[in-house]
Amino acid sequence: MFVNEEPEETAAIKQPVIMGGTGGGGGQHGGLVQKIIDSQKQYTGPEKQDDRGPIMSQAARQKERAMTKKEIDQLRSGIQTLASSAAPLGKVLDYLQEDLDSMQKELETWRSENKYHETAIKAGESHMEKTLEPLRDQLEDTEQQIIDMINKINTMKCNIHTNDQKIGQMLSTMSFSAS
Repeated sequence: MFVNEEPEETAAIKQPVIMGGTGGGGGQHGGLVQKIIDSQKQYTGPEKQDDRGPIMSQAARQKERAMTKKEIDQLRSGIQTLASSAAPLGKVLDYLQEDLDSMQKELETWRSENKYHETAIKAGESHMEKTLEPLRDQLEDTEQQIIDMINKINTMKCNIHTNDQKIGQMLSTMSFSAS
């Protein structure tokens, strides 16, 4: 027979309080916390055998318990850190939805304002085209009149030149006859 030399107080590891839970029985905790509790119970049970021999020494058991307790404490700390980080993230996500809604409203406002201004620009262009049409016709008529006048001027210059030549010939024939 084996004698357990540990007092009962140190043999059972006290159950920690994790995120509002108590160290009580099963069903009250989540899956991960329940696994931690089960592993603690497993390590505090009767003496275990290992691959090297039938009975683990007291020092080996204590070392294993210390390592297990350290791992459990690290896990507990990580879970608590994760839980404390998740709450602000949830609030951020709530605000994100509000921001998305307000941005969607603002986008719709800008789109409607854009349509309004596009319609106003098209109406202004249409009005301008109607106003400019008679002016374009008048400009076209004036340009045609200018071309006609230039043609008349050129014709008159040609006539003047022809008449100058005739006058020059008459004067030269008169000067020959007088001599």
